[in-house]
Amino acid sequence: MKRYGPYRPRAWLVCAALAGMPLAAGFVAPTDAVAQTPAKVSNQQLDSLTAPIALYPDALLAQVLMAATFPQDVTAAAAWSKANSQYKGDDAVKAVASEPWDPSVQSLVAFPQVLATMASKPDWVTQIGNAFLAQPDDVMDSVQRLRKQAQSAGNLKTSEQQKVIVEQSTIQIVPANPQVVYVPTYNPTVVYGTWPYPAYPPVYVPPPPGYAIATGFMTGLAFGAGVAVANSLWGGFNWNNHDVNINVNRYNNINVNNRITSNTSTANWNRNESINRNNANFNRNNANLNSSNLAAQRDQFRGRDASRAQAQQTLQNRTGENLSGNASQRVQNIHQGGANAGNVRNSAQKPEPRQCIARFG
Repeated sequence: MKRYGPYRPRAWLVCAALAGMPLAAGFVAPTDAVAQTPAKVSNQQLDSLTAPIALYPDALLAQVLMAATFPQDVTAAAAWSKANSQYKGDDAVKAVASEPWDPSVQSLVAFPQVLATMASKPDWVTQIGNAFLAQPDDVMDSVQRLRKQAQSAGNLKTSEQQKVIVEQSTIQIVPANPQVVYVPTYNPTVVYGTWPYPAYPPVYVPPPPGYAIATGFMTGLAFGAGVAVANSLWGGFNWNNHDVNINVNRYNNINVNNRITSNTSTANWNRNESINRNNANFNRNNANLNSSNLAAQRDQFRGRDASRAQAQQTLQNRTGENLSGNASQRVQNIHQGGANAGNVRNSAQKPEPRQCIARFG
């Protein structure tokens, strides 16, 4: 049976292509033939996404954006932080050095409020992380737009907690005391004044449970307790060049097992390089663990396991023979009557206590 029907459109397309004829306007190419290029996020959408964190200190903001590109790590770190609230500041970061998270995520355990805030909106973390990876320059420009907007509204200024530095066309935010960092809490619908994009309202992440709303939250920026840190804050920006930077000395001081090799004091952040360093560190740790396991297996094979040691000690107590050392030493010890032969003879001369044996007929 001939099957013409299904083949005629296909033959027509081939002929049309060969003849250079235009295809019908309604023809849709297969989806797998179209390059899957993600749509560019608009400035309005970016401002909506960056609104909750644009007023963070520069270094903290940089590390939050880096960490957002590892959303699963952020979730795990937030859970760890909640369960280990006894660790503070740099000590908390050192406590998670063995965790398989990116150093940017590890650094945030020094700021449990930030991690709790991010964990409360995982979808937003994923979106801002994707935007930062795809359009880092646009994300940085969005932060600057919002800072200027907050400054114009009278809600971004130097205070006891932070310094606001206007340099050329950029606004920098740094801690007033480099050793103490205050995380701002604010409502984007208030702190930025009238929001210019009604179709894209700012993302609002309320303070997480357990963190009190400080005075000033309803009218602008509010600050809770400061976080004492020395090396946990190592990120930064070169706003004019659109670079995300790492303070190498601080980074290496806190990430002793995951150091950056650099001849300069500042390095540009590169996500792929960070992943490669983590993988190398993970492989190194696995190699050390495997070496330890092999050593333990060799000891067990050679009779150095705990049960054999216990048996040797028991036999030595009974016979007075020192069973440690190599075979020739043990033979020499036997020829000499045993290292504890005198003790054995003395114990042998002692009369044994009589035992009563009951007989049953």
